[in-house]
Amino acid sequence: MLIAGEWHLGTDGVPRPAVLTKVFAAMGNPFPERFLVDSGADRTIFSAALAAKLGIAAMPVPPGHRIAGVAGSGAFVLVDTTLEFTRADGGFIQLRARFAAFTQTGALEYSLLGRDILNQFDLIVSRPRNEVLLLAGLHQYAVQQQ
Repeated sequence: MLIAGEWHLGTDGVPRPAVLTKVFAAMGNPFPERFLVDSGADRTIFSAALAAKLGIAAMPVPPGHRIAGVAGSGAFVLVDTTLEFTRADGGFIQLRARFAAFTQTGALEYSLLGRDILNQFDLIVSRPRNEVLLLAGLHQYAVQQQ
């Protein structure tokens, strides 16, 4: 399986690795969302803007759990939903899980695709080749000396 991402030009003019996916709302309708690929993030995190669009009943966070990053920590909730990725062959793969979602609008500009999802794939992020690839199953990669 091959899922191709892109180098997305952010509002600050900096290109970053991203994958476009669909996130399913409470009523079952999908919302397209661009997730930044963050191999340093332990888990996938939704922006507050995405969480608000989804309208999914949020679950409180168990005591003692928190999300912290470079910018500090922020208030969040948990939501159960499905992410749908489009494969290069036109098919799709759906991954259902419990995700964290920030509740403060400014805490995160883009949703982040973290290792809870990325660990299911081989991840290739190459700026010189302009590639962002998630590989699994029959798709493989090889490193060769030229």
